[in-house]
Amino acid sequence: MVVQSRKERLRGVLNKIRLERHTTLEELARFFQVSTATIRRDIKRLEQDSTVLQTVGGGVIYKADKAGALAPGPMIQAVEEKIRIAEYCTELVRDQDDILIGPGTTTFLTGKIMSGIEDRHFRLITSSVELALEAGVSENIRLVLLGGEVWNKYVVDPRVGRGGYFDSCHREHTTILSADGIHRDQGITFFESRLVPLVQAMISVSTRVILVADSRKFGKARFNRVANLDDLSYVVTDEKAPQEYLDLFRSRGIEVHLV
Repeated sequence: MVVQSRKERLRGVLNKIRLERHTTLEELARFFQVSTATIRRDIKRLEQDSTVLQTVGGGVIYKADKAGALAPGPMIQAVEEKIRIAEYCTELVRDQDDILIGPGTTTFLTGKIMSGIEDRHFRLITSSVELALEAGVSENIRLVLLGGEVWNKYVVDPRVGRGGYFDSCHREHTTILSADGIHRDQGITFFESRLVPLVQAMISVSTRVILVADSRKFGKARFNRVANLDDLSYVVTDEKAPQEYLDLFRSRGIEVHLV
């Protein structure tokens, strides 16, 4: 990944560490195609903001790990594309927005990056316990953690129609939606059926639905449909997305942003 300026690289380094939680100077240098000395200087700069910490032996961790947010694991697929997609979504945040963050890797990263916005005031409404722990410290962001049963670090029972958030909120939200599959006939699909009621409740109170997904998801249909393509307002994806899908979205009045 080649960036044009140090400011852009610092942002990219921070977002990559946020996503992976644990990495090394050597891995960052390879990813950004710079020397380890350059990355070491970048990490020292980020350490001044108390966001990352370099460990003995060249390791780098995201300091929010002290809250136990994520266990270390293998690097997820399409990490570069996911970072670009998530970063672009910060441009779609309006002052005083109410933003629902759906479940998924890309949406999780989008919410984490949004938690670093300082020039706008807005609410983040999430079912992710991990995201709530991190975004809740921002002074300009009001954080709402949805109530209900927790499964795999997500609230999966939004208590729709039983006095919960969706039963009493206004209907002018923005939903950031991810997908396991995007198919022209089957729509937006998920593997996990327990997440479907939550996501559908989010969409039902939203005037803007922003799909964030890398190009690997297109042309695939999974087990559970959560939305139709016509429910979407925006699609943010990478430049490898199939042209037939881009044309299909645009023909239905859906804005497409390639990053």
